[in-house]
Amino acid sequence: MPFDGITVRARAQELNADLLDARIDKIHQPEKDEIVLSIRQHLTGSVKLLISANARWARLNISTDRQPNPSKPPTFCMLLRKYLEGGKIKEIKQVNFDRIIHIRIEALDDFRDWKDKLLICEFMGKHSNIILVNPENNIIIDAIKKYSHAVSSFREVLPGKEYVSPPSQDKLNPLLTSYDQFVAAMWNQSTKKSLAASLFEAYSGISPFSAQQICQVNGLDPDTAVDECGEFEFSKMYTFIKKMLESIDHGSFEPVVYYQGNNPLEYAISEIPWPTSDVKAIRFPSVNLACDNFYSTKLAMVRLESMKTNLLRNLKVFLDKACKKRFLQEGDVVKAHQNEILRVWGELITAYSHLLKKGDTEATLTDFYSGEEITINLDPRYNPIQNAQKYFKTYNKGQRALKHLEKLMAQNQQEIDYLETIAVSIKQAESIQEINEIIFEMEKQGYIKGNSHTRNKLEKSQPRSYNSSDGLEILVGRNNYQNDILTLKESSKNDLWLHTKDTPGTHVIVRLPRGTNDINQVPDATLEEAAALAAYYSKANQSDKVEVDYTFRFNVRKPSGAKPGMVIYDDYWTIIANPRSEIIDRLVK
Repeated sequence: MPFDGITVRARAQELNADLLDARIDKIHQPEKDEIVLSIRQHLTGSVKLLISANARWARLNISTDRQPNPSKPPTFCMLLRKYLEGGKIKEIKQVNFDRIIHIRIEALDDFRDWKDKLLICEFMGKHSNIILVNPENNIIIDAIKKYSHAVSSFREVLPGKEYVSPPSQDKLNPLLTSYDQFVAAMWNQSTKKSLAASLFEAYSGISPFSAQQICQVNGLDPDTAVDECGEFEFSKMYTFIKKMLESIDHGSFEPVVYYQGNNPLEYAISEIPWPTSDVKAIRFPSVNLACDNFYSTKLAMVRLESMKTNLLRNLKVFLDKACKKRFLQEGDVVKAHQNEILRVWGELITAYSHLLKKGDTEATLTDFYSGEEITINLDPRYNPIQNAQKYFKTYNKGQRALKHLEKLMAQNQQEIDYLETIAVSIKQAESIQEINEIIFEMEKQGYIKGNSHTRNKLEKSQPRSYNSSDGLEILVGRNNYQNDILTLKESSKNDLWLHTKDTPGTHVIVRLPRGTNDINQVPDATLEEAAALAAYYSKANQSDKVEVDYTFRFNVRKPSGAKPGMVIYDDYWTIIANPRSEIIDRLVK
């Protein structure tokens, strides 16, 4: 349920009861379109009331998130501090069942008299706003978003201007509408409109999602054409909405958040079965807690995806550079191998030197390797042996360069492999904490700039943990630093170690019973499950068949100077795993 009139009413009723006469201690503005009021309650202590005018995430709720504040507070924040800090909340109410909340605050003015101020919160998508108004003359003191008639022909939102409410949508207020008025409004809709769409157009404060839910809970098909509906459908909907509003006013409702896996889809005043079985509803004791859970989880996911996108973009610059270097190096190798003919020419000139003399510009000789005749250019200034030595010298120089080039190519390939492991870790990160650890790693390796000393103090995440069907613990690293710790410090030397073969991925450890020293003692089911996890958390997770190497931990070692997560191993076995098998569905999803 978006932040519609139903949610706004429930929120206003709840906050008005909880925050009545609570004092505003501090005011912050962590974002350009968001303010946070630190409020001290008499019984429960301090809470943070978040008011957002973000086009996508406009809302009002008690927030448990801790957000950093700018070192220099914005102008609007400073003005709110002047007028509202130290004030008491006297009333929080919804206006006309719309997405507007008025917060009446009693605060001391410049003459130390208690005066009312009105903080108007409009939650209307891209038109959302937070406006401070003097209720004595209805004049705007300031707003978080200011605009003139050049932007809106209906009203101006500027300091010193009279406050005008947003334009009406000519919809019915469900609090004041009779049944006959409701039926008439529904019949006045286009006959081609669905029942849910007609309800959305008829009533104010009803979002499309809420309209769908109201139809479903009454056993009505939301897609039924409105002209096919009559007394039965309209009376059920009208009665249900009236009862729902009464339950909100009496606080007798149980909000829920709908989750699909770890992804919150929507929240609602009360539970209505979701059309698909893979969605579960989590109940909350208050609409505020439900809203806070939904938005904090959703915004954390948005921030996570944004951070992942930015990191991958930065990483791509280095990866593209390394891949371009590899392309050029491969071209140099081809050229170096082409110099092999110089050695043959030198040998032929030496073998046939008795037939040549100084001053010759070319020689046509029979190649004793292929039996074909080839023509070789000669420098007339040199005798035949000197010409041969010239070709040998150029060839030997190319061979020395080739050996150095092969070393550089190996180093560059290690760089590519390492960067690809970071990319896999970024794509599979499940929390901002994991991303911060990857950022720390990239800072330490010099790929990005930042305060790595500060990040080093962050609490470290724990490896992913799974239980095999045989009851053995399987641990999966989340990033390169964690892979090193998991493999080299936290695992026993007789534990089983797995990694995808020649493919960027993570380290997997199977904790085996003490004394295990034979691979035949590892249960087949556990081995298959651990291999499937290694394949799933690798770059090859879209393949059906992935080779996974496995060995005992004592066969794994880290070369001196190797980058995080980079190890070598010997005496290993290989198994084919499917990262999209039912094993993964059972363990992960």
